[in-house]
Amino acid sequence: MENYIKKILASQISNKVRMKTLLKITLFSSFCITFTHCKYDKFRPPKSNLTDRQLYDSCKNNSSLVYYKNDSVTIHSGDNGPHGAFKLKFNKIAALALTDGGKLPIGNVFPDGSLIVKEVQSNGLLAFMYKHKSFWLWGEANADGSTVFSIDSDPTTACVNCHSQNGERDLAVSFHHY
Repeated sequence: MENYIKKILASQISNKVRMKTLLKITLFSSFCITFTHCKYDKFRPPKSNLTDRQLYDSCKNNSSLVYYKNDSVTIHSGDNGPHGAFKLKFNKIAALALTDGGKLPIGNVFPDGSLIVKEVQSNGLLAFMYKHKSFWLWGEANADGSTVFSIDSDPTTACVNCHSQNGERDLAVSFHHY
């Protein structure tokens, strides 16, 4: 009888050790997954084969762009951002995501391939966002095509803070103001 009790106790101790080991492995795995997941930057897109110049050329190709609300005359004040007065244009992919009222519906996102362009009126600067693999590539170019802000730069320092303000829709803020 005594041997039987020792076997049961040994089995229970062995099960406790296994459970503790399994718990430690599970906690460690959860920590690793959480740590690496939280380290991921949701604003940094995967590398693309596009260049600043290619996107600048797309921004200048007026035959493939439509003005915001099909209005090529209105100049938006730009009082709510750093660019100044501007005209706003969308490529056809982005324009198709807008409602009849010219807005992206709340909760929707622009599809990949969307291009949004601000033509800054004071100096000809083009500020643009291009959707690539569910991320925005952000860029700015002077009227002569020289790069001011490269699509390879970190957008969290210059773009995302402003574009994350109240009223944004897929990081586009113009719908909130105009």
